[in-house]
Amino acid sequence: MLIGLLRCISPITSEIYNIDEAQIAEELSTSLMGKKYLIFLDDIWTTAAWDAIQGYFPENFNGSRILVTTRFKEVSEYLSTIPYLVTPLSYCYRWELFSRKVFGQSQCVPSEYKPIGERIIRDCGGLPLVVVLISGLLATSKGSREIWGDVARTLEGDCRYSNRLRIPEIVSLSYKYLPIHLKACFRYFGVFLEDSDIPVKKLINLWLAEGFIKPHKNMSLEEVGESYLHDLINRSLVQINELSIDGKVKSCSIHDRVHEVCVREAIDGNTLCIINDNHAPKASHWLSCQTSHWPITRASYGNCSPNKIHSVLCFGKDVIHSKCKFVYPCLKLLRVLDLSLVKCSQGMPREITDLVHLRYLALSTIGSLYEFRFFKLKNLITLIVTSWIEKCPLQLPCDILDLPQLRHLHVDKRCSQYLPCLVKKDLQTLYWLKVASSDDKPNFGMVPNLRELGIFIEGQLAPSYLGSLVYLHLLEKLKFEVGRVERFNLPTGFPPNLKKLTLRYTYLPWKEMDTIGKLPRLEVLKLKDFAFCGPTWEPSKQGFRKLKALLISHSNLEHWNASSNHFPVLERLVLRYCWELKQVPTKFAKIGTLNLIVLECCYSSLVTSAVQISSAKSRTLKGKAPLRVRKVGTKVELPIIESSEEESVESSKVELPNNESIEEESVESSEEESVESSKVELPNNESFEEESVETSDEESVESSKEECVGSSKVELPNNESFEEESDESSKEESVGRSKSNAAD
Repeated sequence: MLIGLLRCISPITSEIYNIDEAQIAEELSTSLMGKKYLIFLDDIWTTAAWDAIQGYFPENFNGSRILVTTRFKEVSEYLSTIPYLVTPLSYCYRWELFSRKVFGQSQCVPSEYKPIGERIIRDCGGLPLVVVLISGLLATSKGSREIWGDVARTLEGDCRYSNRLRIPEIVSLSYKYLPIHLKACFRYFGVFLEDSDIPVKKLINLWLAEGFIKPHKNMSLEEVGESYLHDLINRSLVQINELSIDGKVKSCSIHDRVHEVCVREAIDGNTLCIINDNHAPKASHWLSCQTSHWPITRASYGNCSPNKIHSVLCFGKDVIHSKCKFVYPCLKLLRVLDLSLVKCSQGMPREITDLVHLRYLALSTIGSLYEFRFFKLKNLITLIVTSWIEKCPLQLPCDILDLPQLRHLHVDKRCSQYLPCLVKKDLQTLYWLKVASSDDKPNFGMVPNLRELGIFIEGQLAPSYLGSLVYLHLLEKLKFEVGRVERFNLPTGFPPNLKKLTLRYTYLPWKEMDTIGKLPRLEVLKLKDFAFCGPTWEPSKQGFRKLKALLISHSNLEHWNASSNHFPVLERLVLRYCWELKQVPTKFAKIGTLNLIVLECCYSSLVTSAVQISSAKSRTLKGKAPLRVRKVGTKVELPIIESSEEESVESSKVELPNNESIEEESVESSEEESVESSKVELPNNESFEEESVETSDEESVESSKEECVGSSKVELPNNESFEEESDESSKEESVGRSKSNAAD
């Protein structure tokens, strides 16, 4: 909680996690001292929670304020003598929200549904969440009068209950009418911590390992999984947290009241056991371990039948595996083992290789794994192995890619891996592939269906060394990072359908940017940590025809001579630690699509030029596609170079053309900075501005030592929506995340 608050106020690095609570609290208080501040704390549940943190907010006698929301009257009265009571939605607003979500923006309700719709709205109370859940069910009912009648009868019977008791009944009704293939997917949300920010790629890979996803026509299994998720989103059972610029859902969550039903349905079906201080260990298909100690012992599971337990997911903090034994007999048929938050201090438990049915394995460890017999795990679909100490890189065998069923591999950058000798058509994701000058040229024709690839380069490579990249026709995302290399050469050819490219420590001259500018489908370009060097960049006039987002981080660029012809469809520009750059190209005001410029730790002259561009654009385009300028990080703390990927982007000030300013919260993820944002079209045709955080492709494993701070989406009665942005996590799962009671 303290780290989350501090992150909103001033830049931090991963070093913050190495100091104690008292020091963090002192830093928080010091950061606020003498300043005028507004802090919004969403969904305080207890007076004790307030007492624990209120002492760290200094009284500066300058009009500072703290805004708190709560569901509990006793908490509100404890915090304020005159609390503001939020009134329920009026019937008129309820009907507008209902009709828009069920029948689209036209809000045209067919005459045969109007009487029963009015009856439903009359009985549903004034809680927006109830209206949204009902609308999600009816919008996907394909006009079934049976379902409409069932909803009306349920609400009519629940009129004597409060809204808080009515919500589970509505969610249960939605669950009742879910298609069979979605019921297990929905229940599976119960294994995650309440209010978790769930990376979509991880969720779909878990569904795949559990056997929930079935082949469908010409779609990949991952695409089928995405369609399942979108179906749950369309039913308002799942909320979107983050979207990338191409409109794909990056992370999601479910409302805590919906989570209660997931847990209840899963426990009632004897498929889920939550192991924490309130629940004793019990044999179930899914074990969600939420304690700070290893829960599987011979005393608790020694007599358990092997066919009882299919999955073990550990969410506890600071679990050290060296202090406990790994029980094998009861886990013999295990499919999923997620120990990414468990710090294995002595390599990996050797008995894991006997779990031959494993399909998903995520581990965080240190030491050598050369002798670990991965080849026995022939059913593995997803493998994630990383070091939990940055300065202790793992040592892995080089033949992991030979696993026959493998689709997704995530290992540390410096772990040597060789491409397989036989063609692996199933492999979709590979982070990271180490390429050294002493190795043979990699033949990417062996992995023809790769969609995401990270390459770590050591040693001088000839331009033709990576020439076989052109055979990756399905590759959409490519990352290059350079280690000990005097000079990096761009490949002679790139994958033809590449959409996202990231370069880091490549130290290329700006004139070579023209090669990248010619990529026909490139939408997102991230230049990090001196990817390009030199004082001047003059882009080619015919380049970057489809580029939508551009990030330049840690650069010595001084003069950027560009016009709207160079970036005709650019939407997002992020400049971070560009100390030498004095101004944004003035002709950017003519880019009709440009709607956000983010400036972090740059000189004020750069900010001034961006604000002038915003004003000019506002005048020339007459208010169309307004441009926001976000100034980030008034306090500069240069991070240590090892942690440059983990820098935080803190509270920011949006400077508007009319010289007004509003405080916004900016978000930074570890592996990918907040370059990707977009205007998101929701399934019900609503749209909202979401500042998207590009998370690590390693399913929050690469982005180590980052904790998650909560977010909530507030659905407002006036049909707008306000998105509080969330920080991505990896090693720590959803710490201090708010309860997202906005719709309550």
